[in-house]
Amino acid sequence: MHTTAHAGEAAGSVSLWGAIRSLQVERIGHGVRSIEDEELLAYLAKTQLPLELCPLSNVRTGVVKSIDEHPARKLFERGLFITVNTDDPKMFGNSLAEEYRLLVERLGFSRPEERSLILNAISASWLPPDRKAAMQTQFRVDPGWQEN
Repeated sequence: MHTTAHAGEAAGSVSLWGAIRSLQVERIGHGVRSIEDEELLAYLAKTQLPLELCPLSNVRTGVVKSIDEHPARKLFERGLFITVNTDDPKMFGNSLAEEYRLLVERLGFSRPEERSLILNAISASWLPPDRKAAMQTQFRVDPGWQEN
């Protein structure tokens, strides 16, 4: 069994530490409030514990005031292992494509950075290692992958 927990959203960084220490999670759902804790940021950068960021969900729940203030760019630049996710598309009226579009348009993620986030998502999945490698190869050799 694999473990993931929603933490570091409404409850702040203390919930992240709780998930890490008590639940020994393999991934953190959200983790957006890790930006408030320097020790936690250092730990997350060192361990590369994946954070499943859901920018539009965070804005729509009021955890982050606007997409422009979302810490995804800062977390990425600090070397944290982040992925981009939708949380609950039916509830929030979003899509994964929209999440990526906003990161590019509003937070300045480049095409290579966007590709890195996609590869992170594959790496963070619970697929067997051989299937992860095959999927990453499929993405890299796709003609659309190298466009701009």
